[in-house]
Amino acid sequence: ARHAKTNENAGEVLSGQESQAMLNEEGVAQARRLADFLKHEKISHAYVSPLQRAVHTAEAVLKFHPQVAVVTQESLKEQNLGIYEGKGKAEWKEIKKNITEPFHQFKPPQGESYSELQARVVQFVKNLARKHENDAVLLVSHAGTLGMLYLHLLEKSLTEENYKTYKPANAALSVFEVSEKDSPKLHFLNTIEHLAG
Repeated sequence: ARHAKTNENAGEVLSGQESQAMLNEEGVAQARRLADFLKHEKISHAYVSPLQRAVHTAEAVLKFHPQVAVVTQESLKEQNLGIYEGKGKAEWKEIKKNITEPFHQFKPPQGESYSELQARVVQFVKNLARKHENDAVLLVSHAGTLGMLYLHLLEKSLTEENYKTYKPANAALSVFEVSEKDSPKLHFLNTIEHLAG
């Protein structure tokens, strides 16, 4: 699941891995709806980005699963945007217009590229597949991190168009079966049906 909405998401501010953005009122409601949607699932483990917006979303879900601890995991953090952290989205769009590198190779100064982001989250999920065979594992992370993971699992190329197509909305939920032996099996992708009503 992607974390629920923050004021930064609602506004025009970039939130990377240094942002201490918190869930706003709508985000708190989204997290509750996600929790209600998942309350009958047999979640055995939860790995969560240490950023507050992800932790708060996970804690809402796990109120219905009190035996499951929130385990924070650095590999699930959002992309490191380096010197562009906290900048306006309009300014970011202008910067990207002048980039000469391919989409996935552009690395903000003091930050990381989408290729690097994908490599760290994919390695983490491969390790999880070995560790948690036959377990139902909850991951709570971010649009960039999950978008890059989904492109890998779905065998899509690292293009801006694909990223925009597959990156999750706030509190969107995807379910994959991932194993060491078989290709990933998708049950559903970026559903937000639980947010209706």
